[in-house]
Amino acid sequence: MSRLWALALTAGALVSAASSASESTCNEWAPCYREGYCDANAMFCMWDLCDATKSYNSTSCWKPEGCLGQTVNFDSSSDVVPVKQFSGNPNTNAFVSVFEPDNTKIEDGKLVLDMTYDSAQKKGFGATVHASHTIQYGTVTARIKTAAIAKGVVSAFIIRSDQVGDEIDFEWVGKEPNTVETNFFYHDILNYSNSKYFDIGGDSSADYHDYTIVWDPDFISWAVDGKTLRTLKREDTYNKSAKEYRFPAAEGRVGLSIWDGGNSGAEGTEEWAGTPTPWTDSTVYQMFVDSIAIKCSGSDLANSESDTVEPASSDSQQTSDAGSSDAGSSDAGSSDAEASDEGSSDATPSDDGSSDDGSSDAASSDDNASDAGSSDAGASSAESSDNGASDGESSDYSAEPTSDDSQEPSGTEGSGEQSSTDSPVEPSPGTGKCKVVTVVRPIQ
Repeated sequence: MSRLWALALTAGALVSAASSASESTCNEWAPCYREGYCDANAMFCMWDLCDATKSYNSTSCWKPEGCLGQTVNFDSSSDVVPVKQFSGNPNTNAFVSVFEPDNTKIEDGKLVLDMTYDSAQKKGFGATVHASHTIQYGTVTARIKTAAIAKGVVSAFIIRSDQVGDEIDFEWVGKEPNTVETNFFYHDILNYSNSKYFDIGGDSSADYHDYTIVWDPDFISWAVDGKTLRTLKREDTYNKSAKEYRFPAAEGRVGLSIWDGGNSGAEGTEEWAGTPTPWTDSTVYQMFVDSIAIKCSGSDLANSESDTVEPASSDSQQTSDAGSSDAGSSDAGSSDAEASDEGSSDATPSDDGSSDDGSSDAASSDDNASDAGSSDAGASSAESSDNGASDGESSDYSAEPTSDDSQEPSGTEGSGEQSSTDSPVEPSPGTGKCKVVTVVRPIQ
């Protein structure tokens, strides 16, 4: 479930660029490069979207905005703005809606993300918002009522770096409304065992719950309503064959999304989400967000008033087999039926932003994580990883992880991509120069 943020290419002066890694064909009027195109707006210039190596000059791409501790209650229409209207000032708008058309709204003090039926694509067209400020370590709590009312409908809450491919997330599928998936990615490497599933004790689409990601340099934790589901230690993500810790550490953005997994066209994703997603021309699926609280690194990360309960490991958990770490990192030899072994996200510029996990360190944190010693990233606690590291996750949530037989098998599937009927415009052959085009639909 590795995700790319959606890139909505709206009408305007858009430059198709033919360039090599060593040269830029963007110009001063369209200085920012993204996946073959140049332009001057937020869709191209925002940090983590803009490719500085191919942009007009070293100052073309906007700088990372940095973390801002804040609570967004969605009581103002300015809390979320369509990306084409975003000026680049993160203090003006807390979140940016990155799809066009924009399927988000603020209603009765809630952020509402809609998914409607796209008859041309024969699937749902959803919504994705991401924070206008970046974050690298801290605590994020989102109060969410999911859209998990029908199979195939996917709701997501994530922290992701598109530049690096690091991700931490929560995700919910409509066929299992009582279950939440926790997951993480390092450099978009696919590893099935990074996912764990938990029964939250109620229908996630019927009531609001507080979902918390605690992200520390030494651990990640996932919690629901103040009770920790799982804890991942950085030390337990070491991959001996790669000689690296496969632990999400890159600066990224907080995001929320709704997307159609059941009609995605990808077999693994559809099996995971449930298929087909039921649609009529008037069907609208909705995800509701009451508030988001962000504490940057250095703030109080969590309270510690939860009971400690060790989660049961899943017998059906899949693991990669070529030197992957105990934390569930994938080795270069394993692959998904629909994704490369590297777990790289789709090459298209659009995505609905899935969530990945973030659990607190049971050993090094004061944040209500226990040393229960359950398996890291879904592998059995009685088993060691291929590289011999011991599992390092723990939980103090009363519910046990659910079976993950239906877990999505791919780092690229379930991306929530919104495709377009328009084909990308190729550069003029042989000229090496820019070609101005007008695009009125999102391009995948």
